[in-house]
Amino acid sequence: MAAAAVASSIEENLRVIAQTKRIRVNEFFQDYDKLRSGFVSASQFFRCLWQTLSVKLSEEEEQALCMKYGFTEDGKINYKKFCDAIELKFDPKNIYGSPDIQKVETPEYLGTLRSKRPLTVDAESRLVDILRRMQHFYNIRGINLRTQYEDFDKHHQGVVSESQFYRNFPGPGDIDDEDIKVLVEKYNDPKSPGLINYLNLHHDVLAVHKYVEQEKKPQLLSMGKSVDMVALFPREDPTLAEILDKIRIAVFKNGIRTIEFFKDHDKLRSGVITDNQFVCGLALACGKEAHLSRGEIQKLVENYRLPDGRVQYKQFCDAMENAFNIPDLDRKPTETVQRPAKGSLFRALKPLVEDEERRLLGILSALSDKVEKERIMLYQYFKDFDRSTAYTRIVTPSQFARILHFLNLDVSPGDFKLIINKFQDPASGDVNYPAFVQAIDKQFVATTITEEKPPIVNDIRPIPKSIVETKWIESAPVSFEDLLARIRHIVLTNRLRINESFQDFDALRSGSITMAQFRRGLSSMGLSKIGFHDLNDNQFNLLAAHYRNPSKPDQILWMNFVSDIESVFTQTGLEQMPSAVVQPQEYFRVPKPGTIDWSNVNKEHKDLYEAAMDRIRKRVEHRSVQCRPVFQDFDRHNKGHISRTQFRQALTMLEIPIEESEMQALEALYSNDYGVDYRKFLEDLQPSDPIPFMYVKRMEEIRKANSKEALPEQGAVTDLESVFIKIKTKVVKERIRVYEFMKDYDKLHSGRMLKTSFRRALNLARLSLLESEVAMLEDKFQSIQDYDYVNYLAFCQEIESVFTKDNLEKTPEDVIEQFKPDEEWKVTELTAEENEQANKCLLRIAEKVYKNRMQLFPLFEDYDRIHNGAVSQSQFRRVLTEMELANLASDIDVKLICKKFQVQVGGRTDINYIAFCQTVNNLAGFDINMP
Repeated sequence: MAAAAVASSIEENLRVIAQTKRIRVNEFFQDYDKLRSGFVSASQFFRCLWQTLSVKLSEEEEQALCMKYGFTEDGKINYKKFCDAIELKFDPKNIYGSPDIQKVETPEYLGTLRSKRPLTVDAESRLVDILRRMQHFYNIRGINLRTQYEDFDKHHQGVVSESQFYRNFPGPGDIDDEDIKVLVEKYNDPKSPGLINYLNLHHDVLAVHKYVEQEKKPQLLSMGKSVDMVALFPREDPTLAEILDKIRIAVFKNGIRTIEFFKDHDKLRSGVITDNQFVCGLALACGKEAHLSRGEIQKLVENYRLPDGRVQYKQFCDAMENAFNIPDLDRKPTETVQRPAKGSLFRALKPLVEDEERRLLGILSALSDKVEKERIMLYQYFKDFDRSTAYTRIVTPSQFARILHFLNLDVSPGDFKLIINKFQDPASGDVNYPAFVQAIDKQFVATTITEEKPPIVNDIRPIPKSIVETKWIESAPVSFEDLLARIRHIVLTNRLRINESFQDFDALRSGSITMAQFRRGLSSMGLSKIGFHDLNDNQFNLLAAHYRNPSKPDQILWMNFVSDIESVFTQTGLEQMPSAVVQPQEYFRVPKPGTIDWSNVNKEHKDLYEAAMDRIRKRVEHRSVQCRPVFQDFDRHNKGHISRTQFRQALTMLEIPIEESEMQALEALYSNDYGVDYRKFLEDLQPSDPIPFMYVKRMEEIRKANSKEALPEQGAVTDLESVFIKIKTKVVKERIRVYEFMKDYDKLHSGRMLKTSFRRALNLARLSLLESEVAMLEDKFQSIQDYDYVNYLAFCQEIESVFTKDNLEKTPEDVIEQFKPDEEWKVTELTAEENEQANKCLLRIAEKVYKNRMQLFPLFEDYDRIHNGAVSQSQFRRVLTEMELANLASDIDVKLICKKFQVQVGGRTDINYIAFCQTVNNLAGFDINMP
């Protein structure tokens, strides 16, 4: 027992230290446990405690820990069990106990033990009164005691000096010096005299705050501020079906994904959770929206509970996710889908008492008269405050008050409260602004009301008979030719493949489908209210009557319809009629619906239109006005059409005065059922030059460019041996293996390749060969079997002989001489006269170098930043000038010296100064690099 008590005391101290330093002890032990067995040796165990927690245990304490966590046969300690005891994690297998109850908190934030000095009974009661006053003062002013002293506590130890505590004490003002002395006496650190543990004082103030809040809870309940209003009114106990219907309606109206509130509790996705988790998830998901009481939630828990006490939340969520629907309905065509009760999904208004309803009717009547008199548009202003892009049709009460004040619809606070009580959603507390607008605006209809459905506002204003008796409006008659032309235009403009919309319905390819399938195929083509064209019932009946199957009156010959429509692209059977003339696609394009036939307009209208366009065109050209951006600002969806009001407004913004008769003439030409076609108007107003067809001209220019004679080659060698030396020099210097660039063109490994491929491979190898040099190689290695091929293997063997010789294993006594290319500056050839003149100049320079014992290399190396042994010609002249050697050589001499020692570096001609210096030193009789 004594050893167990010592071990528990050690664990408590180590837990405090680990919490103070924010250390996870388990991570340090794992460095010694490579196999993650959970055991380490005793020396490793106590070494880790010393290194991580800076704790050196005595022999008695070490023995106590060893006895508690036991030795194994190989003398190891179970550090895993020790770490679990230090960190005090809750047991995940215990699902009936709360994790907060199982978890053990450390005594203090810093991990230190309580450092308060015991006081007398009177001092303790006085201290409680001081802490209460401090808590009230800090809570009102938002003061945090801990932040007041953090600037003095640089090492975050939770203590400050007594003078610092007095200097920065934040009040309150009614605490005198005697009270502060009590605080100093209470929170003086016993281990460090003169230091005050302000962190303990901060935690005590927070504890007092929690205690005060708990004291206020019964008072709040008695005042009725947080009372469940449903529990105050007795009613009949609802059945399980009524509860599920209520939840289903709330889930459907608010778009709640119920499973999102439960799945975080089910890590293994088993479909079951505890009853407490189910209650919390259900209350959070739709407890407020569905107005669920605790009794109703408990009834749901009992319905979905398993024998082991857990709840099947997945079954509940599946029923809610498929509210008013059946999963996999396409596989169950005979199932009857449950529909919500009529009016259950609408946002109903709260009923008021008779006196309040009468008073509200007077308020709304006054507001309605003012709205009608001043012609105020209400709905747009409320819609701007709607906080969702999908328009939830609700605003907050503060937003509702701001809009009324902005529209000068001011009401008294009592009347405003009455309006809020009527139009407020009891679940969310937001205001149903469409219903309010409909109540005071006679020309606005928020919801189409039928005779079976009650009005939105009870007895507020009469419902117009035209709204009550809502009927379908018969569509205007249309001819079959016009309808077919319209469908062809849609198919041609949008490049639709009609066959794909119908062939899935005709599995046997009989060419006949039902009317319903034909209607669905037309909808998938875009012939619907949300597509390219609104195909009404009259138009569909016209198509159905024309393409009806004579043998089966309830079916449609869809292949005939497809054949007639796809004639816009081509004509069937053209291979049998080679002389047939196909109509151009522009023939099938039709104007927008509602476009006036301008060819039948009388001459007066045309003259008026031409005069208006000439005047507008002159004004636009004179002022250099950009018209298109102004019209595009009104066309937010980029459809090319705007309303007539917007068209007039755009002309006004462009400061283009126009008379009413001229405006009517413009609208008559450019207006249709979609609005005004401003793009056509701008094209006629400011016609752009057509883009010329430049293909023929460009092709002619390309032919002329390709027909030019090639430029003469510069520096080309004339014999094959020189070509080999050039290639071998390149290969040796850059360590190139030519075979790697050519083998990809010989897939069969025949050793031959086309001449075009041979040229391409040489180009990829970057051998810098000219046309004549490549031609010599082709003639040399031309294949005997086929004159279009080259024996590239023989070429590769010849080039790679610079490195080694083939078949050395058969001739071991052969001596291989490695190819050594001449230095580049030695290749340069001078005439006899030029060479003699250059040598004389070099002798004069060598005499002066020998006489003055000059070093040439250092100055040249200063200009050679990349150490490639070369400098530019200007740098070479500059070095000669700095060394006072330029007066010994004329310009012609310098040019000859540069020509003698020139090298090619990156396509530029530079001077090999190393060769120049060595030549001068040799002429001067110096040792190598030793003047």
